[in-house]
Amino acid sequence: MRRRNIQLFLLLGVLAMTSLFSCGVDRWPEYYKWTGRDLWIDSIMREEYLWFEDIPASKELNYFLDPAAFLDKIKSPLDKGYSSVDTLYATPPPSYGFDYTLYRIADNDTAYNALITYVIPESPAAEIGLVRGEWIMMINDDYITKKTESLLNEGENQKLLLGKYSSQENEEGEKVGIIQSYREAYLPASRPVEDVVIPTYGILTGGTLNVGYLVYNSFSTDYNNELLRLSQYYKDNNITDFVLDLRYNAGGAMESVQLLASILAPADKLGSPFASLLYSQKRAAKDRELTLDPQLLQGGANLNLPKVYILTTTTTAAASEMLINCLKPYMDIVIVGGNTKGEVVATESFPSNKFLWVLRPVVCEVFNSEGEADYASGFTPDYAVSALSDFAKVLPLGDPNEELLSAALGIIDGSIVLPEPEPEPEPETQMTAVKSVKVKRTFRSGLIIK
Repeated sequence: MRRRNIQLFLLLGVLAMTSLFSCGVDRWPEYYKWTGRDLWIDSIMREEYLWFEDIPASKELNYFLDPAAFLDKIKSPLDKGYSSVDTLYATPPPSYGFDYTLYRIADNDTAYNALITYVIPESPAAEIGLVRGEWIMMINDDYITKKTESLLNEGENQKLLLGKYSSQENEEGEKVGIIQSYREAYLPASRPVEDVVIPTYGILTGGTLNVGYLVYNSFSTDYNNELLRLSQYYKDNNITDFVLDLRYNAGGAMESVQLLASILAPADKLGSPFASLLYSQKRAAKDRELTLDPQLLQGGANLNLPKVYILTTTTTAAASEMLINCLKPYMDIVIVGGNTKGEVVATESFPSNKFLWVLRPVVCEVFNSEGEADYASGFTPDYAVSALSDFAKVLPLGDPNEELLSAALGIIDGSIVLPEPEPEPEPETQMTAVKSVKVKRTFRSGLIIK
């Protein structure tokens, strides 16, 4: 440690001579906040980073960069954006609180319709009853164009013309998808909104079905007590199957992964090894194992499930993938939706109250009880289906006819047999997707140890 302090002192001296006093001007007060933050990042990375050997020598680095730019300069080529640095007290920017995908209108090169794909509870959008699957056709009595699209993201009150999708037969007897206007709504002014970790849950019944359903948007320790409460709710209602919706879940805390796994796993597997954490050679003393821990279930219940159905998209990553990988040795995992992202490592949080930033470097690899972590390309779904492949099935989350959930329920009741059949052609809409826009969320991506 003393040797490192001497090296940092010498480095500061060189920087001071070459930059801070150039042209006879003392620029230390102006630049100290930049050099200080970068030196703080440098010192942590050299000690904690999984790939510390790949960090360039200090003499090759510029310590006057913005923290994010500096981190990019010292990260390993193996680090595919997993490590990050951010302000300590990040707040969401103003928004109306909905995600949308923009589609070009047929026979019109400049106008678009916006398909609402997610609505944040208690947001301005939720206040006026916007729901997933509705279409914004006009804004302030004007078509959505490149010039007016920004009005969908933030601003003052906006008048919306909303439409619904339906399919009809044309004169040739072919099915054609159309969007018809059906109501107007007035968005309140945008404001900072935060998404909800558990926006929807419930039990789906009908025939022989008694299926628990949970939308879980982030592995957040703040919601561990809610997970425990819901586990008891599902237990008390004697669910026979469980659908876990992780389509929007980009990661979160390892502690919550371990808790949810202990809730879902077969009862006779509690106490078994769950995951192994392998650190760098410098930090090998921190290597440890996690278990399916029954002690975590106080205030909740184990559901004793032999199988779980997990809904995924390309957003599903890191902590979500750890749950899938580490439960696989103990129960059947049926993945419905799209390929997951593929993040096989964990980060740890190192906050600085001095600089008001937090650094999250990759610190370890994560393996299941069989020593496997072979999902760097993501998990391939057992039943591949796009959540937006059929506009008629873009419905509020929890609706049994919603595309991904209906597919999972079909597998459960036997109406869908794996491997999947060839998909039926959908009605022609003559619309082309242009881009998807999502509200910036404060949920932490990746797999975070603490």
